[in-house]
Amino acid sequence: MTCNEDEYANLPPSQIVPILADKGIYIASESSFYRVLHKAEQVTHRGRAKERKNTSKPASYRLSEN
Repeated sequence: MTCNEDEYANLPPSQIVPILADKGIYIASESSFYRVLHKAEQVTHRGRAKERKNTSKPASYRLSEN
């Protein structure tokens, strides 16, 4: 699959589609890329930056039961 090639491995479909279009190549729309990646269970963070961590609210902000 094109998304797994070294050149595109760290890019989201929103960047892959325009790069391919500049080369005169049309494989699928951005939404189709996402559909295929989702079906192949590859819809994950693809960039170099770290993924966002889920954090809970500090205890001081939680409502206490009185």
